[in-house]
Amino acid sequence: MRKLILSVCSVVALGWGTEMAGAAESMMDNEAKPTIGERLSKDTVKGTLMKIDGESYWVKDTNGKEIKLHVDLSTKRDKVMVGDKVKAYVADNGHATTLQRDE
Repeated sequence: MRKLILSVCSVVALGWGTEMAGAAESMMDNEAKPTIGERLSKDTVKGTLMKIDGESYWVKDTNGKEIKLHVDLSTKRDKVMVGDKVKAYVADNGHATTLQRDE
């Protein structure tokens, strides 16, 4: 009986872990949307994503200027790759609060 209970608990725990991993991945698939507050209070950077190095993302804006952005787990973001057109909402310290593909 003890082995049966342990087996059932293990299966439930594994299923829960798989569900949580799937939920985290699906959150990254959703389109990143800035809040009204971000739209009103943050600077916007638009351009081409040139380089990703850890938490540093470099964007070349429409004037040819390269801008370094800080992106971490708190940043809402679309799946982006080097070469993508992007739009970022950026705080004064260079931290991107939202990073989205821009078409």
